[in-house]
Amino acid sequence: MVNKKLIWPSTLHHLCLATRNLSAMTRWYQNVMGLSPQILADNLVWLSGSQRNMLLTRGTPGTLRFAAFSAHDDKHLKNIKAHLIAQKLHLKKLSSPLFKNSCFAFVDPDGNNILLGLPKSLRGKREILPGRLQHVVFATNQLKRNVAFYTDTLGFKVSDIVREDTTGEDTACFLRSDKMHHSIAFFRAPKTKLDHFANEAACWNDIRDWGDHFAANKVEIVWGAGRHGAGNNLFIFVRDPDGNSLEISAELEMFSYNQQPRIWSHGPRPLNLWGEAWMRS
Repeated sequence: MVNKKLIWPSTLHHLCLATRNLSAMTRWYQNVMGLSPQILADNLVWLSGSQRNMLLTRGTPGTLRFAAFSAHDDKHLKNIKAHLIAQKLHLKKLSSPLFKNSCFAFVDPDGNNILLGLPKSLRGKREILPGRLQHVVFATNQLKRNVAFYTDTLGFKVSDIVREDTTGEDTACFLRSDKMHHSIAFFRAPKTKLDHFANEAACWNDIRDWGDHFAANKVEIVWGAGRHGAGNNLFIFVRDPDGNSLEISAELEMFSYNQQPRIWSHGPRPLNLWGEAWMRS
C-alpha cells in the first residue's frame, strides 16, 4: 500500500541548469539575481545566497540536469528511499555539492532527474532582494502519466487541475510536497521541456522592487505583472541569457495536507486573473 504522506514534507532546494555559455550565465545570475559565484570544477559553478542556490554546468541550453528536493530529516529520507526501492523504482547515483552523501535520484516519466537529499550547512551572502526557490514547472506531452507518477509513487498532493470543458482532458496540474501550493507543476504541451522556475518574494512591494531592479539592469519583463488563478500568487516573468523563463512569485497560497484539489476550466483565468495568459496548449 502506498504511503500517501511519503514525500511530505519536502522542499524544493536547488536546480542544476545546463548552458553552453557558463561565463555569461554566471555573470547574469550574479549581477541580476544577486548570487555569489564559486567555481567548483571546469564545468560546474555554484551560485549561492542566503535564501537561494543553483548550479550551472556545461550542456545543452534550456535543459535541467536535475531538480533537488530536501527531505525533512535523515529518517524521512531513508523512509522515502526504502519505499522507492520497494516500488522497484530504479535509483540513480547522482550527487550535488550542496547535499550530503546520502542523497539519491530517480527519473520521472519524462526523463527529468529528481534528486532527494539533505542540505549541507552552507549559507551564502545575503541576496540583493528576497526570493528563495519556490517551484519548478515542466512542459509535457504525457501529463496524465506524470501526475500519476508523482502522486501514486511519491505522495505529492494535487492542489489545482486545469481541465478542458469539452473533452474533460487535463491541461495542467499543480502538485505540492509541503504547505506551499506547488513545488512542481506540469503543463500539457507538444514536447517535453523545462517550462520555468520561480523565486519567492514576500509581497507586492517585493514584486515592485524586483521590477525596478530588472529595469535598472535592462532586463525586460516578458509577462506580468499579473495574478495567477491557480495558486493566487502575484508574478512577473523575465528570461535569462539562455532564454530560460524565470518567475518572481509572491503570496502563493498555503494548503493543508488534506485540502482537496480545485478544478479550473482551460483558458486564460487559471494562468492570469488580470489579463493575458501564456497559453501552452
